[in-house]
Amino acid sequence: MRNTRREFLGLSAAAVGCGLFNIGCAGARRPSNTLNLAVLGCGPMGLYNANKFLEDPRVRVTHVCDPILESSFHGYNAKTRLGRKVFKEKIDAHYRTNATKSVADYREVIDDPSVDAVLISTGDYWHAIMGAEAMRAGKHVYCQKPMTLGISEGWAMIEAQKRCGVTFQVGSQQRSMKEFREAAEIVRNGVLGECRSCTIGLCYAHNDGVSSGYTRDCTPGGIPDWLNPKSEMWKLYLGPAEHWEDDAYIPAIHAPVCWRWNSRTGNGSIADWGAHHFDILQWALGMERSGPVAIENVRTDLFDPKVTNRYLDQASTYSFDIVYANGFRAHVGDKETIGRNGITFHCEKGDLFVTRGKIEKPACIARWMETDLGGGDVRLYNNVHAKGCHETDFVDAVFEGRQPACPVEIGHRSATICHLANIAARLGRTSVRWDPAQERFIGDEEANRRIFVRHHNGFVL
Repeated sequence: MRNTRREFLGLSAAAVGCGLFNIGCAGARRPSNTLNLAVLGCGPMGLYNANKFLEDPRVRVTHVCDPILESSFHGYNAKTRLGRKVFKEKIDAHYRTNATKSVADYREVIDDPSVDAVLISTGDYWHAIMGAEAMRAGKHVYCQKPMTLGISEGWAMIEAQKRCGVTFQVGSQQRSMKEFREAAEIVRNGVLGECRSCTIGLCYAHNDGVSSGYTRDCTPGGIPDWLNPKSEMWKLYLGPAEHWEDDAYIPAIHAPVCWRWNSRTGNGSIADWGAHHFDILQWALGMERSGPVAIENVRTDLFDPKVTNRYLDQASTYSFDIVYANGFRAHVGDKETIGRNGITFHCEKGDLFVTRGKIEKPACIARWMETDLGGGDVRLYNNVHAKGCHETDFVDAVFEGRQPACPVEIGHRSATICHLANIAARLGRTSVRWDPAQERFIGDEEANRRIFVRHHNGFVL
């Protein structure tokens, strides 16, 4: 538990050499004309991503997988009918066939040689297990954000991708949106002069119980009827997450999408939007393969008994600073604290604000366009051929045998900032220091122990 990232990977390599565990890879699958894709996780984000893939004639969605056959309270309003039955109906209707395979256990997909790629749109706690197993089977991966439940999972996923050579796209789709690339290029190239700070507002998590219809009922009870057969599907539903006493089902954290509100399965509001905006922050600073050196001025409601308890153990309101070695400081807060969802870069010549669908430039560069960049300027990744579609960019990368807009290491680094803030909050720290090269807290062994994710119920990463 005291290992640095480098020591961890060294031990992993030694273990492979000794045959202690298998990280053998089947070799990346190279589809000829059609990419056969399986959907793992039939909830709201799975539906959004699947619809994008259905629009691509090079893709054939062949499998849908989820322990939930059908429920009527999915979606971000808790009123949407989803589950693998609904997904199969939709995909079969699109292709005008009855050929889509519907399975409850993701391992059937991993073991199926006809599947070239997987879309992982489950809760955070499943991402690393499913992603690593898919890569070992030679399958390309599109994985929703935040990429991991904890930092050590990111190390293992990076190692698996390097060994197996597959294409891996993290669902940080803001990298494929024109306004975010433009903002990052403006900051990165000093168009507005020196930028020493920014302010980041994070929207509430979709299942926060404030803006959605999801329950906050923490009463332990029996497994619900929408998991059927109950015993088998309940095991598949929780997978590597630790069960509660008496194998209890707790509506506030076990209902679809509510997994975000317990640290055994999710990363709360900080990671829900932080994984998006911190990714753009790192991109604009040229730090996307590194990270900050400290999290400071941490304030949350995590220890307010009116808000949290042993089940609901994620902060709802919070603020903190992300600090980089060059002195750059990003002040982060929930939407109520900051006022609006997005990033405001504070530059010498004025503030630059960016959010989805909008970029607000100061008057001095009101007419600036990307074509104004000179030969010596930094030009960021532009998936122009994908027309801004993150899913299309993934398919392009698979067929071209390359990495896409947001590969595994970049997704890991963005998620790490979320984990640093959450670890500081859960330990009651007002600040923590971080070594982004060693990926280790400085002078805080209790925090370092929080780097490592424990998996349960026989699941091993």
